[in-house]
Amino acid sequence: MLSRILPRLHLLLSIPLIGLHLPAAEVRVAAIDQKGLSVAELVIWLEPLDAPPPPANPEELFATVEQVDEEFDPYTIAVRTGTKVEFPNRDQVQHHVYSLSKPAQFEIPLHGGDETESVVFDQAGLVPIGCNIHDWMLSYVVVVDTPWFGTTGDDGTLQLGDLPEGRYKLSAWHPRLRNADEREITLFDGELTELSLELRLRPDRRLRRAPSSGGAKY
Repeated sequence: MLSRILPRLHLLLSIPLIGLHLPAAEVRVAAIDQKGLSVAELVIWLEPLDAPPPPANPEELFATVEQVDEEFDPYTIAVRTGTKVEFPNRDQVQHHVYSLSKPAQFEIPLHGGDETESVVFDQAGLVPIGCNIHDWMLSYVVVVDTPWFGTTGDDGTLQLGDLPEGRYKLSAWHPRLRNADEREITLFDGELTELSLELRLRPDRRLRRAPSSGGAKY
């Protein structure tokens, strides 16, 4: 009789544990510049200092940088090492995508509308990307060794969640920053940590798209 009751008792005791979810830490970053304006397109990532980062999920190692209206979109993006980045051409003109950076030197020769090429970014670091035909086209891929990263929206904020409790190095980078802003923070399970960054940005010297001539196909 007892032998029949014990398995049922064990099952009942296990049921509440099936959906058990320990609260994780969250962090919200708000960034402004020296004029008090929100800093959009700021790349932020957190590297754990007390333990190695968890392994990557292969299904998440995918990103896209579009060529649309003779611009790269997005302007800045963060990806994890090992990510395959596609470069679809949404324009009806040709582009010649390239990078001369140390983490990823590559070249995608002339490709026309509705063509997609891809590159795997397997080394951490900053990868500026340009178009050999349209000088004003520019994008920055920041390759990081951590799953906790993102870019700020138009309001200058970014929120990251599902972080284990512990110490982290928080890094923030933008093309108009002379150097990445870095600081150590400590996060606690079940708590939202809010940080404010005041960054001194250099003037925006991006080249702007030339007026269309109406007939060019490159």
